[in-house]
This record gives sequence, structure tokens and C-alpha cells, in this order.
Amino acid sequence: MAEPARALLPAEKCLFCDVVRGKERSWVVYRDSNLMALLDPYPVTMGHTLIIPTRHYESMFDIPDRQLKRIISLSKRLCKAYETALKIQGVSIQVLNHRTKTHLYRHFHLHVIPRYDKRDKRDPANVRPGQRFPKETAANLDKMLARIKAEFPG
Repeated sequence: MAEPARALLPAEKCLFCDVVRGKERSWVVYRDSNLMALLDPYPVTMGHTLIIPTRHYESMFDIPDRQLKRIISLSKRLCKAYETALKIQGVSIQVLNHRTKTHLYRHFHLHVIPRYDKRDKRDPANVRPGQRFPKETAANLDKMLARIKAEFPG
């Protein structure tokens, strides 16, 4: 049975919708008519990627199952490419939904966070709730994107 799509927030007030429309700078790893995968400019670890639907869905509660399956499938493909391109040791997959979150980020997004060394303070298993990370430089994001694209042409 088809699920009704709920767009609870006007897309014009959403940072991720601006990314989809090309109004915000982004480092796109993958894009098709349904999904985008882009490097997080505030990465927990090198290669931290966000997968978003190109259509606005606020949260896990709103996204249709078919879209969610596409996102999970893409995350697996990225993980396999990251094993080669980034030499990752593992991965953390996260969805953080909260309706009281600022409206700019209320667009479903799945985090693919590469794991390199489980003892590192930036390893996802060691990150504290609310911990913030600095914005990565555009030059470093460009380099990271080139490494990924060499193994994951899309």
C-alpha cells in the first residue's frame, strides 16, 4: 500500500532543499532524481557523508519506505567504495530525528560516518551527544571528494 508523503515544512525554509536546488555550496558524491549523497562540511571523521532525498521529507516518520530502501542501498554502495578509497575499518550509520530541532535541518538525512580507529576521540563510538566539530575547509572537502569519486563514479 502506498504511503502518503507529508511535507511538514515549506521547502523554501530548509537548508537541504537549498542544497538540492543548488542554492548552497555542496560536495556531491552522488545524485540522481531521488537522492543526493554529499560530504558533511562539519565531519565527525574524514568522508562523513549525508544521504538525503531530493524531495522534502521532515523525518523518518515521513519518508516513504521505497525512498528509505533506496537510501539504505546507496549507503551500502558508498561503504563499499569507502573501504577502498578511504581505507575505512568500519562505519556508523545514523539517523537523528527530532521535531524540536531547528527548522533548517528538518529534512530527512542519513549519516554515513567512516570509522578508522576505535580509540580515536572522533570515532563515532566515542563522540558525546551534542559534541560539535569544526567546519572543514573547501580545499580539504574538494580533495576528499576527488578520492571518493575515483572509487565511486556514481
